[in-house]
Amino acid sequence: MKFSCCLEMIFLEVPFNERIYKAKEAGFDCIEFWLWENKDLSLLKKALDETGLTVGIFQGNIRGRLIDKIDNEVYINDVNKSVETAKYLGAHNLFLMSDIMQEDRSVLETSYPINEEEKLESTKNVLKHLIPSTEESEVHFVIEPLNTKIDHKGYSLNRSAPAFQLIREIGHPYIRVLYDAYHMQIMEGDLINTIRKNIDAIGYFHIADVPGRVQPGAGEINYRNVLKALSDFGYQGIVGFEFTPAGGCSEQIVKNVLETIKP
Repeated sequence: MKFSCCLEMIFLEVPFNERIYKAKEAGFDCIEFWLWENKDLSLLKKALDETGLTVGIFQGNIRGRLIDKIDNEVYINDVNKSVETAKYLGAHNLFLMSDIMQEDRSVLETSYPINEEEKLESTKNVLKHLIPSTEESEVHFVIEPLNTKIDHKGYSLNRSAPAFQLIREIGHPYIRVLYDAYHMQIMEGDLINTIRKNIDAIGYFHIADVPGRVQPGAGEINYRNVLKALSDFGYQGIVGFEFTPAGGCSEQIVKNVLETIKP
């Protein structure tokens, strides 16, 4: 497994591109972030080249909702723009959100109702139309269930089972699930058993502890056991640190976490 540092949440004491160098010093293999349109891509690539780090993942959708058929065309076009950015940066993964996330990562509610069947059909349609793009570029797409109890009220894809079922119906190895243990601990628990049953459909993995979305070891999840199980079940992908370091120097905190949880 490789380990990635989310630059939107860690090393916030320095400017964005300087966080890449911090991630290298801490021992990460790669970095990740959310939106790319607000980044200086040339400076980002320069820092990547100088550190030898790669981009694990970033957000692929820009406008519209995955769950709304009205937005299908603009959603697909924007994801294809993100694919070009991914190729420029050497990234091999994009995560796709089911809803519109505002700047503070809250969900922008629709002004009209969309029932569950319509949401599912729209999501399937978009993912099927993205198959040629992922095959041509070899940039993989992952959909991410998020919690609605604390962080993202109103988010449509908020359980792992529907996400895994959807991915199996699509049936393409380049389109899978980003399993975020923090979000799914809040929504449903049963982390290790869920991972075991669905390891074939997990394309990316995120970690943070509960409560507080803080570093592993500061809350209720035994991440050493979770990551050992992830490895034992055959996962060889990236584990992203998507948490807010609490209680000290972020550099020392993430170093300690890396040393503690690596299988």
